[in-house]
Amino acid sequence: MKEDPKSIKRFHRPLVIITVLILLSVVVQWYVSMMSKPYDRTRTTYADFVVEEGEGLSEIAVNLDEQKFIRSASQFETLGKITFADDFKPGTYYLSPSMDSFSILRTLQSGLTTSKGFTVPAGYTVKQLATALDRDGLADKDEFLKAAASPDLAKLDVLGENPEKLKGADLIEGFLLPGEYTLSADADETMMIIMMLDAFGNFYDEDCSARADELGITTRQLLVMASMIEKETSVDKERATISGVIHNQINMELVSVDDLPDKPLCSPSRESIMAALYPEEHEYTYYVLNSTLDGTHRFTADEEEYNSWLEEYEDAVKAASEEAEETEGPADGTESEGEGE
Repeated sequence: MKEDPKSIKRFHRPLVIITVLILLSVVVQWYVSMMSKPYDRTRTTYADFVVEEGEGLSEIAVNLDEQKFIRSASQFETLGKITFADDFKPGTYYLSPSMDSFSILRTLQSGLTTSKGFTVPAGYTVKQLATALDRDGLADKDEFLKAAASPDLAKLDVLGENPEKLKGADLIEGFLLPGEYTLSADADETMMIIMMLDAFGNFYDEDCSARADELGITTRQLLVMASMIEKETSVDKERATISGVIHNQINMELVSVDDLPDKPLCSPSRESIMAALYPEEHEYTYYVLNSTLDGTHRFTADEEEYNSWLEEYEDAVKAASEEAEETEGPADGTESEGEGE
């Protein structure tokens, strides 16, 4: 039995339209993704960015471009228009060239404020958090830092044993768990800190503590490792691998636990804490940022290979820096670090 040509044609036309729409959608998503790429995923340090009262998308895009936080002012402005970004809050923000443009847009629009209260971002220090909360009118910076340095906090079980060398706010560095918090009407700076420490205590339960004991490290040392992981990578799938390198270095006595920083470098995310507790099992003892400059790392147990990769990475950074200088002028603050210590 022959198929009706008209029936085939009626079926074929919508199929073509659907296929074209799908292809168009893929192309648009790819284009938007390319426009949102970080300026430099390997530069994970944060710096101040100021939004003045009354500044709009165009002015902000130009300033971000000039300060090397984004690849292109025009592309950032286009993304802002596509996502209907407006109502940017004036103040000082902590941004990184490793952030994609969508993340920067969200940060500049929402700050720390949410409909439920405020959000503690992963990777912030106590001082950075105090500044951000002050900026958003949620706390007084000086009062927050004063509360963070209160001797009474040292008595809290959640902090464990407190080294004598750590004083003031350093005692709670890394213990203010990132996440979303709800504020009561009468909450002051001390109550906010207690709330965050309580959240950490609820998250870091007896199982976590037992696991740290099994690894032969204290909670604070665990948080130091987690903060190192947080600072080293923004690629989720690499967290446990980097953790494995750190643990291998310690187990093989290439690095002593006592050689770790005295305090966490920042407030690590839950993901980094779990990665520190449950490192990936492998034989790697070194890692270095990839010479593709995409923010990923390469891992090895061979020191010669590590040194070779490190040289490749440094050459790639130098070449990228020279190219940037030729096209846009000197790029201040370019870093050339990537090895795991």
